[in-house]
Amino acid sequence: MNDTARAASANSASQRRTPWWVWTLAGVGAAGVVAFLVVIGLVVVPPALANLRTQVASAQDPLVIGSEAASVVIAVPDGWLITHPDDAHTLIATPDRGMIVDVTPAAGDPSAAAAAAGVASPLVETLASGLTVAHGPPVPAADEDAANVPALVAAVGPVAGGSVVFTASSDDLDRYRPALASLLEGVRP
Repeated sequence: MNDTARAASANSASQRRTPWWVWTLAGVGAAGVVAFLVVIGLVVVPPALANLRTQVASAQDPLVIGSEAASVVIAVPDGWLITHPDDAHTLIATPDRGMIVDVTPAAGDPSAAAAAAGVASPLVETLASGLTVAHGPPVPAADEDAANVPALVAAVGPVAGGSVVFTASSDDLDRYRPALASLLEGVRP
């Protein structure tokens, strides 16, 4: 075959139409890539956004909750995770996330705050700091799933503005009771 024949053969091969199945495979592949990126976005983005609002506790930087006029300082143990999902709540988690505590300021004395949080008959004790803690397991509402009920509610006060309510959730609360006690002792009015 001479050079002219080769050039004519190459020119006619480059002008052929691409078969329909190649375009179909390309479309299916592109749709698969888009679907994969959407799934990755749904899996990766929400935890990444939550981590942006999370800080690691340190003794040099205590947690301050409440308004400026009625703020309360809480000494959170080093290494614990603090997340501020909104202005009314602060979530504190142990480093292994085995216990998560929702911290909210509440009006009233500790007994009233614990009762308002669902504790039927709170046990009232005095902490070493001199503050009062009212605590107990919450009673689930009739329409509430028992799996969604926290393990323990504790209200500490009197502090500026009333009390601080700690709602602890854990699958093994007995293991985390000393850690929770340390957190309750860390409240400074």
